[in-house]
Parts: sequence; structure tokens; C-alpha cells
Amino acid sequence: MSRFFIKAISIYIALVLAALSPALAKTFCSMTLNSSDEIATFAAALTKQGFNFVELVPDNKDPRWFQRACKSGIQCDVLLVSGHFGGLFFGEATSQTIDIAQMEKASCDNSCPGILKNPKEVFLMGCNTLASQKRDHRTIDQYLNVLLNDGIPLDFAEQVVASRYAQQGFSLEKRFAAIFPDTAKLYGFYSTGPLGKHAAPILNRYLKSVGDYNAHLDSLNAAPNSKIAMAFKGQSFRETTPWKILPTEERGLYCALRSSDKSVQSRAVVQIAQENKVTTYFDSLASQLTFGDTTAGQIDTTSKDIIKKSLAKIRNNNSDLVTIQHDVLQVSSSLGLIDPLSRDMHVRMLLDQAYSQTLNYAKIRQICGIIRDEPGFQNMTFTRLRDLTKRSPYFMLTLGCYSELNDDTRTFLFTKIASPDAEFERTIALQVMKPHWKTEDMDFLEMVLKTADPILRARLYISGRAVLNQYKYSLLVTPGLPSCILKAETNPQYSLGDEWSCLTNHKAQLSPDVCDYFASRNPDPENADDMRWYCWSDNKQRLLNSRPECFLLAETFKIRGNQMKNIWNCSNRDIYGY
Repeated sequence: MSRFFIKAISIYIALVLAALSPALAKTFCSMTLNSSDEIATFAAALTKQGFNFVELVPDNKDPRWFQRACKSGIQCDVLLVSGHFGGLFFGEATSQTIDIAQMEKASCDNSCPGILKNPKEVFLMGCNTLASQKRDHRTIDQYLNVLLNDGIPLDFAEQVVASRYAQQGFSLEKRFAAIFPDTAKLYGFYSTGPLGKHAAPILNRYLKSVGDYNAHLDSLNAAPNSKIAMAFKGQSFRETTPWKILPTEERGLYCALRSSDKSVQSRAVVQIAQENKVTTYFDSLASQLTFGDTTAGQIDTTSKDIIKKSLAKIRNNNSDLVTIQHDVLQVSSSLGLIDPLSRDMHVRMLLDQAYSQTLNYAKIRQICGIIRDEPGFQNMTFTRLRDLTKRSPYFMLTLGCYSELNDDTRTFLFTKIASPDAEFERTIALQVMKPHWKTEDMDFLEMVLKTADPILRARLYISGRAVLNQYKYSLLVTPGLPSCILKAETNPQYSLGDEWSCLTNHKAQLSPDVCDYFASRNPDPENADDMRWYCWSDNKQRLLNSRPECFLLAETFKIRGNQMKNIWNCSNRDIYGY
């Protein structure tokens, strides 16, 4: 019997089985980023009703899992998203995340219709997923601290807090309505929601009350779902119908601001100004307009004047939120409302405001966000660098955020490499200098190399390999870690086994800069982060006793969920153990 005949018979059998199965078998999709209790409850109840269950989050740590799911062509009738939520969904035991901004972009450009447009029902099982901008039992500072404790950066957290509590931008409820415009029912929470293990029995009671879930989906209409509301009574539960909460025209403007066509974007900005809705769309303006693009030239003077007045009010209403102040500055610059000299002055004032506050790690990351958005900006003298370093052990981490280093900063880093006040200062300085070494720095390097021990010579080579490459044989001939680095440098083909051996055989010499060297050589981001996790697990007590180095290692992680988890470790683990 030919293979062609066997294949034809197989296809025929598959078609017959498909014809015998329910004609309208529905697909239940899930994004399980934390608790699996909820999806297990649905599967137990609905599999026997003919539902097909598809988990969209893979077992691996692929950071592009959402894009791959979108391209798969899957058509979801129901979607369940389960995870902690703070502007993005994440979990305690998984590395995958999904940012609300990713979902907004995919929905607006229609690149993920099967997941974001097709579902009739969407369950958003995370805190505040359908929050309005009304105050709840927490203050702004309390919610901000919750996000920071989860490892979410301060700049991102301030934007989420403003979206949640300030009367500007879209509420989280409206943002999800924009993401799922064709969905009949969105379910979520307007404040803190129950953990998965507590939500599961509630869902189980709800499903029993519904009975035939196929019939339930087919009969969905504008009437509230009283059964699920009753099941979740007292749990901050909310049901939303997207077209009611966000009219089509508003979503059109929302998506127009996310268009890659600058003419479309510019027309949307003008319309928003003419309708006096700058405050309403502020978060979209801040996230989508970039300094130096062509939008400013297509906005008329009258519209600019309206926008300028609205931005002044937003700035005054958010005087304590440095990130929102910077967002106002970004929008003003993008639309040509301030000149470069004024922009520079405002950036200096914002950084001064940030530096005057408590310089914990969260504040340092916020400062980094501002610096990264200001390419070429410099405002540091040697004296100020020294004073800020004395104020906070984390301050030096900000120096890695500059695209260029001025002479004072370079000199300061040289002193920390040659004679640091604490060893973590040398580690940070070596890592910060990696992309900035110049041939004229050879006199300094030669001076330090003369007195350095073999391990420090190897670390100096890792940092300055751009200018020291020709000297690798003389610098790395010592047995142990140096020779391991030499083997890596001279091996024309990458050897994962050899790289891992360099880590496992030299545990005592593993510092964040050394770990990042081997991990950065690994072409697989998931396996590369596994190397970084190994460095954390085998050195965690030392890293917890040297928190700046702990955060330095955390910042090298490439997968966002991994980075958040390691930042949480550095922030919350006790220095005396667990």
C-alpha cells in the first residue's frame, strides 16, 4: 500500500471524525502566567461539553511567545488570562510576561485577531484589570509600593498608578476595552482580586449554575451576567461590555495615535486638541510620540496652544511623580512646544528633583529611564559623582544608562577601578565601562594591570577587551578562570559545554561582570539567563550582602520575567538567609 494511499485514507478518516464531532466545537484559550487553578476548573467542567483547550503560554521561556501565538492562527471563543497584574501580567513561578502595551499594539494593528478580536468572553483574572480611576481602599503610595515590591520599575509603576488613580489617560478598564473591542463580555476586578486557589471554587459554582456553556456563549447579549456577578459577590468583581465603556470613535483615536503612519497620528493629535481631550489621551500621547519625529511639523499653532495649556495642568497635578513630569516634557518636545535649550533645563531640574529624594534602587532605575531617553545628556561633575556615591550605594548603577560618558565620569570610574572604597564599586565600574573604553585609556589600564592579581586582570580584560584584545595571551595565561576565558576567546566555534564549565568550575570567582561575560556569549537568551540564574543561586549569600552587585546582575537578565524575579530577590531576600 503506497504512502500516498495511506495519507489519503488518514485525511478521509479525519474529515469523517470532524463531521461526527459537534459542528460548533468551541476553543477555550488561556494565558496561564501564574495560577493554573482557574484554567483547571474550566477544563474539568467544559472538556466534556466538547470545548477544545489551548494554552498559549509555552513551557519554555521564549520572550516572543505572544507574537508566536498570534501568528499561529488560533481562533479563541473564550480567553482566560491568569496572573498578577500591574500594567503587565506576570507570575511567581514563570518567566513569561505580557505587557498591556503589547496587547494594545497588536489589537490596534490587527495582528492578533484570533486572540484579541474573536473571543466572546474574556476573563482577566488579575488585580485591577478592570479598574476605573476611582479611589479604592489603597492610597497612591500604597499601590505604588505594591508594584515596586513585585519588581516593576518605578517609572513604569508611576505610569500605572497615574492610569489607575489620576484623572488623566485611559483607565485600565478602558484600555482593556480597547484591546478587546469585539468581545461581548470582559470580566475582571476593579481592585484587589482573589488568588487563583480562592477564585477556582467560585468559578466552579458559577459553571454549575450555567450548565450548558455552549448555549451560554451563543446567547450572550447586552444584559449583565447575573450568575457570575452573584458568584463573585464581595470580590471586587466587574463585568464590562467594551462598546459601552469605549465608543468606536474613541478607540479609533486611541489606535490612530499608535499608527506608524505619521499623517494618521498627526490628524489624531489635532482632533484630540480640538475636542479638548489632551488629558484623556495623555498616556497614549506620552507613549507614542517621540522627540525628533515628523509629527510636530504637521500640527497647527492653535492645536499646539491648546495642548500646551493641558500639559501645564497635568504637570501641576503630578508634581510628585517624576516619570509623569518627564512624560509631559517628552510630549512637549515631540510637538515642538519647547526648544532644545528649555528641554535641557527641564531635564536637569527633573534629575535634581529625583536626586534630592531617597536614592533607593527603585529611584535609581527611574533616573536611568530619564537618562536613556535623553541621549548625549551630561550633567555630572567629579565632585557630584563622589557625593552621590557616598549618599547611596546604588547611585553608580545610573552611570550605565548614559550613551556617552563625559571626562569627569570616566575619571571617576577609573578611580573606582584602581582603588574603590568597596569592592562592589569596582564591579559596577568595570561593567559600566565595557562599551566606553578608548585606545587613549591604555596608560591607565597598563598602570592597573601591573599591580592586579590574575583574577582582576581577567576581569579588566573582559571589561576592556575592545582595546585589550591583542594582549589576551599575556593577560590570560594563568590557570583557572583566566585560562578558561582565554579558551573562550580563542575558540572559533561557540561551545556551550565549555562555557558552562567555566562557570561551574570557578564558582568562587564569579562576579556579575564575569557571569554576564559568559551569558552574553550564549546565543540562546533562555539558556543565557539560565547561566545568570546559576550565578545567582551559587552566590546569593554573597550577593545579598552586596546588594548593588545583586541588582547589577539582575539588570543583565534578558527575559523580563527573569529580571523582575531577580530584582525581587535582591530587594526582599534577607541578608541572613531565607
